[in-house]
Amino acid sequence: MNPTLNQPLPQGTAAAAPIRVLVVDDDENDYLVVSRLLTRHTFAAYRLEWAASYVAGLEALERGGHDVAIVDYRLGVETGLELVRMAQAKSCHLPVILLTGHDSPEIDRESTRAGAADYLCKNGLTTGQLERSIRYALRHSDTLRELRQSQSQLELFMHNVPCAVAICDHEGAVLFQNRLFAEHIRDFDGDLRPRESATPWILRHQERCWLVTTFPMTVSLDRQLQGLAAVDITERVRSEEERLRQAQLLDNIMKNLPVIVGRLDASGQVVEARGKLAHCGIAAETISGAVFADLFPQSRDALERAQRHEEVSFTLRGQANDREWHADFYAVGSPGAGVTFLGRDVTERRWLEQRLLTVIDAEQQRIGADLHDGLGQKLTGLACLATALRDRLVSGDALNAEQASLIAALSNDATLESRALARGLCPVQLEQAGGLLSALTELVETTEVIQGVRCRFRSPPQFDCDHLTGVQLYRISQEAINNALRHSEAKNIEVTLAAQGGGDFRLAIADDGKGFDADARTVRKGGLRLMEYRANMIGGTFVVDSQPALGTRVICEFSIAGDRATT
Repeated sequence: MNPTLNQPLPQGTAAAAPIRVLVVDDDENDYLVVSRLLTRHTFAAYRLEWAASYVAGLEALERGGHDVAIVDYRLGVETGLELVRMAQAKSCHLPVILLTGHDSPEIDRESTRAGAADYLCKNGLTTGQLERSIRYALRHSDTLRELRQSQSQLELFMHNVPCAVAICDHEGAVLFQNRLFAEHIRDFDGDLRPRESATPWILRHQERCWLVTTFPMTVSLDRQLQGLAAVDITERVRSEEERLRQAQLLDNIMKNLPVIVGRLDASGQVVEARGKLAHCGIAAETISGAVFADLFPQSRDALERAQRHEEVSFTLRGQANDREWHADFYAVGSPGAGVTFLGRDVTERRWLEQRLLTVIDAEQQRIGADLHDGLGQKLTGLACLATALRDRLVSGDALNAEQASLIAALSNDATLESRALARGLCPVQLEQAGGLLSALTELVETTEVIQGVRCRFRSPPQFDCDHLTGVQLYRISQEAINNALRHSEAKNIEVTLAAQGGGDFRLAIADDGKGFDADARTVRKGGLRLMEYRANMIGGTFVVDSQPALGTRVICEFSIAGDRATT
């Protein structure tokens, strides 16, 4: 007999795909009964397949291709319940309707526990009852399938969600946990019970840190569960701890070192600052909110360059507690961040540098005095004796007279050079008011006479400054001229002292020698460094402008209070 039934729908019924029914029954007559029931006045089309044994039924269930199965309770030595259980064990979720010859509450309960969709008795079974059971089974199957899909999606989500998730009862026992929770928090022996406050808290376990949030999950009036979600914040905690350590280190540095750091906005206002320069009277709380250039006008030009994203350095100096102070500042601007500055107290360093230069100048003065009073006098006496000897020999011994004349000339030249060196080492004009112009004038004139190069000096008609400033400017000019003579092979040297306005001045020494690469790091040797130190000593800036074959220009810019500068 053909086990497949194709029955057209009654007139007026909408066409639909036939419902595929698997009938598992070892009695062909019972199968025919089911077939007749489903062909009588039905509201759907059915396509039936008959499996005549437990084994055939299990194979058909595993093969699939059916919408619903109708299974007889008696299948030889096996039962339909065993088939339902086996199908469930093999993850076959086809809805199964169990049929029995006699009504049995015990079989009804067992079929429900086994996973059957419905339980019907063959005696008195009608088409309406069977079809209704099939419809309910299919609807229930759809619901279960959607539920399984949702559960599968939820399990997939819980497996891959980047946080540890668990569900606990009111005693803290874990009822559900995802992979992260099982791997990292499962063996936590602390208290996971629900907390009164919903505020997140930090759980430290196995060298990791978790930000834990708990939330109530009401199952019923008499059962309260607690959801728990923990996010791994180990790296964030470590970064924060490292930031705090760095901040503490910076605080200790700022408290114990004479430095100050801060940031200016686009208008030059100090928007944040830390530290202080106690000896200079500069502290974060005193400059915050103020325009830095208004507090220290000498910094205005440098800060304007920093606002243009240049790296600049400048020196501030002033009086505090009847003591002159010095502070070096470094500033750099960046787009959108304003200007960041760092200042340090260099008062003691400047004092030591000044003492060192004072000792050097004192030693030069002593050597100059020795040359003038000692060697110079002896050379003068030697020249006089040689002249007298020449005069006595001129009539009797012409050859010896000529040699004596040469000795006298060399002695005179040596005397002039020793006096020039003495004046260079100990320029007496610097001890007088306004003596810098006289000292520089004599320096260039002596250079032109002795060295044979063209040397010129240009300056305002009058210029007055304190002794320290005068000495440092003279030494800078002297060193620059000596460098031009020794290294540059210059033929023309020009020294210029010019007013820039507002008490600012510029001293420039230019030559037409062979020049050098001023950007090379190896060029800043003793002479240039010493000139830079001298410029810093008077609160000035020092710049060297030189290029190969284009000569050299040494510039020192400095300021003098209005009551001390006359132009």
